[in-house]
This record gives sequence, C-alpha cells and structure tokens, in this order.
Amino acid sequence: MLCTELPQIMWFQNNNDYTECNDLFHYIILPDTAAEVMTVKIWHGEYCYEKSRDEIVSERSFPLTSEGRAEMIEYIRNEDFAYRP
Repeated sequence: MLCTELPQIMWFQNNNDYTECNDLFHYIILPDTAAEVMTVKIWHGEYCYEKSRDEIVSERSFPLTSEGRAEMIEYIRNEDFAYRP
C-alpha cells in the first residue's frame, strides 16, 4: 500500500523531497519550508518526475504539519484508488 514508508513530518520540514510509485501511478512530494506547505504532484506512466513534468494529472498542497501529512496520505491513497481500473 502506498505511503506505508512515508517519512515523518521532520523529513519534509528539512526540505527533503519524497517520491514513490505503484505500477504506473507515481507521485512526488515537494516541500516548501518558506511557504510551510508540501505539494504533491501525481502522474501516470513509466518515467521519473524529471521526465514527466508535462504529464502531471493532479496537484495539491498541504500544510507542513503532522495533520497536513495525514491529509496528504489520504489524498494520495484516494487518487491511487481512483486510478485503478
């Protein structure tokens, strides 16, 4: 299941990105410590984020907090579920 190994909030508060995939479902979390948000970008395909920037199908920002992390996990899992046939 996606997000089972997702780092704790301190990882993102230290401005570290995180990416994961489930078959062709990919996402990246890009923290912005200045704005105090984490932005999730989702795409479908075979390639990494750097090669897929024009293929983003969903994007959403969350507060850079533990509560925001929990909301983000729910969002990612729902998007993955919606993608599955």
